[in-house]
Amino acid sequence: MAKPRIEIVFRKGIPVAAFLHFPEEGSGRSKRQIAIRPPMVAHYDEKGSPSGLDIPLPLTASLRAINEALNELGQSPIQESDLAPLK
Repeated sequence: MAKPRIEIVFRKGIPVAAFLHFPEEGSGRSKRQIAIRPPMVAHYDEKGSPSGLDIPLPLTASLRAINEALNELGQSPIQESDLAPLK
């Protein structure tokens, strides 16, 4: 399974939000959001398939917590190096 790509929002040089976009099969547009591991939110497309994971305050989210959320969504785990842009 392909790895998700990460999109990071910075404010004054500090990452304040991150979004993991899952490899898309459909439109990739989010139709429904569900909190799965607060404060993380899973996004689902129109078919009900997970399309991404919203990670508010990404500097406080552990790799373990992110990978547990990805596992719940049926996605492959990520590595510490995948989060390098946050450092």
